[in-house]
Amino acid sequence: MKNYKIKVLVVEDENLLLKNIQKKITAVSPDFQIIGEAYNGKEALEIIRNIPPDIVFTDIKMPIMDGLELARILYEDYPDISTVIVSGYDDFEYARTVLTYRVKDYLLKPVQPEQLKSILFSLRDTITDKKKADVCSALRRQLNAESLPPSSDKINGILDHADLSLFLFCLDNLKLRTQIQGHISDAGIYSDMWASRYDFSWDLLFKEADFTVSDFWIFPYDSENIFLLVTEGLSAAPESAAPLIFRNLQHRFPSSFINLVYDKHTAKFPHLQDSLQALQNRLISSLVIGKASLIGLQEAEPVLPPAILSKNSVSYFHTMTASNNNAGFKTALLQLFGEWKENTYPQIWVHKVLMQLLSLLQQDLYISDEDYEKMYRRVFEILEAQNDLISSGEKIAAELTHWISLTSAIPTDIEITIEELDTFIRLHYRENLSLTDLADKYHFNHSYLTRIFKKQKGQSPLKLINSLRIEDAKELLLNPELSVREISEMLGFSDQHYFSRSFKNFTGLSPNEYRNM
Repeated sequence: MKNYKIKVLVVEDENLLLKNIQKKITAVSPDFQIIGEAYNGKEALEIIRNIPPDIVFTDIKMPIMDGLELARILYEDYPDISTVIVSGYDDFEYARTVLTYRVKDYLLKPVQPEQLKSILFSLRDTITDKKKADVCSALRRQLNAESLPPSSDKINGILDHADLSLFLFCLDNLKLRTQIQGHISDAGIYSDMWASRYDFSWDLLFKEADFTVSDFWIFPYDSENIFLLVTEGLSAAPESAAPLIFRNLQHRFPSSFINLVYDKHTAKFPHLQDSLQALQNRLISSLVIGKASLIGLQEAEPVLPPAILSKNSVSYFHTMTASNNNAGFKTALLQLFGEWKENTYPQIWVHKVLMQLLSLLQQDLYISDEDYEKMYRRVFEILEAQNDLISSGEKIAAELTHWISLTSAIPTDIEITIEELDTFIRLHYRENLSLTDLADKYHFNHSYLTRIFKKQKGQSPLKLINSLRIEDAKELLLNPELSVREISEMLGFSDQHYFSRSFKNFTGLSPNEYRNM
């Protein structure tokens, strides 16, 4: 696929001239392939509909359909075809008129070999560059599971028959906050672009290898530290090529830990996204911080314990946080990091456990949603940047104990606000109160309001409202003249069914069962 054949159609009503032009074209380079011959525009269109050429050389004066009409149709219906006019001197004014039809150039009869060669090479470079870009775009779209434009059918037809091998590699740690749903960036990197940016020549690697490839593409992820190498026509099995690729990457990036995942099976174009997803999932599940690995997709994965804190750890961290014992908290956390490193748990495993720990701290601390987001972001920035888990643990422990010191005690102004809210609810619980309205009234985010109110009062604002309403409902149900619907409306419930469910949740009985006791 790397050496694209440029398909050429010659349209000329004089047989000797037609054969002469074809002969001169094939003499220029084997890159040019004559796909047919036509003696007028109508015959040319019949060939074009079956085998679209890249270049059409056409005379102007021909029977049935002349070159002017053919050029117009190609301009309107086949924008990817490059048209070159072959004209006699008497037809020069005609040739000038078709320049509006995006004609690439014109040749005067008799065709001079050097002029023909110059035009062909110029068009070849333009067409080849466009085909490379189109192939790259089609691959990227397919990898990202994006819809392909109708104009890509021609390229897709070529790719459908290609045997593609995929190698996914990461430099250092994953950026899990953005890479769980990895996305190939909008442009692939050609080999010369990679060489200039990273001082690493894929062309040289494949040239010196004991295997060959027909073509290859490098696709970076948006995160810029994960890359997908796609090869077409790999002469060796992927499991034989992967170690050489891995060693060369290690040699080029000696200060980085390389993790490379490969699939020993080739992929077809329609199934590229599925193949990439499998590689991506394996990379995420296998990458260990501070360790380089070559991973075959079909290799068995190690059995890991559930990525959760033990009950003892949860209880201990709750105690250390509540008592503002930063030294105890830090010691316990560093002990966990040491165990995680010793057991070579993957980064994703550590990530999940840290998320649980952060969730515990959010419950225990008087921390705003904005500050929690800062703490969360900083913890995972540290984890993703450090190539040693112990160093990560020390920095993360320092970050978390900093926030514990700042937010372990309720600020006086917030404590006063919680008391005011509690009083307001007890005075107005029969009214149509919503958590959103209460949060707006006291200038809090509603999730933060619920969390700190529950921490201070032992129950959420909504539960307090309903508990007060249910206590009143017990009294009102003693009055047989009031229906259940009337009672629910008197107490501010949005509907009778919600009232009945709430009543049963609190008392274990429905309103009618309670009334009939």
